[in-house]
Amino acid sequence: MIPAASALPGRLDERGVSWVTALLVTGLAAAGYLVWVWGPIYLVHYEVKQVMRNFANQAVKNSADAPQREAMVRQLATLDRIDFVDEYGRPARVPAVNVRPEQVVWERTASPPTLRIAFEYTRPVRYPLIDRETEVTFQLDQTFDISLADWGAPR
Repeated sequence: MIPAASALPGRLDERGVSWVTALLVTGLAAAGYLVWVWGPIYLVHYEVKQVMRNFANQAVKNSADAPQREAMVRQLATLDRIDFVDEYGRPARVPAVNVRPEQVVWERTASPPTLRIAFEYTRPVRYPLIDRETEVTFQLDQTFDISLADWGAPR
């Protein structure tokens, strides 16, 4: 004779929730919350890397470093805007990636032809529902090969 399901150890009746189910639901809720908070931040960080690569590719043909650095900083400022309260208590919208041209290291070497772009930026991380705010600093330092491509002899 098989005992009833409710008589088996570790089982609850049909309406109950086991501790494993509660743990899984809590874990999924926590993971969803962290994706909701950190997902947009890392998406913007990925876009910052793409802008860096784009300007490194443009540097292959364009040797004017100062205008390129300023254009890159302007484009970084347009990626995302965040709400901010200024020192007078007024709400404002500021760029999420706030970098000045003099903060960007833009070093070009001749042999081998490389370009090093390095900078860091800090942005706030707001945790809604728990009313907490922290800051995270992203550091980017990449060296790109900017040599002209040799496709062989033309036909």
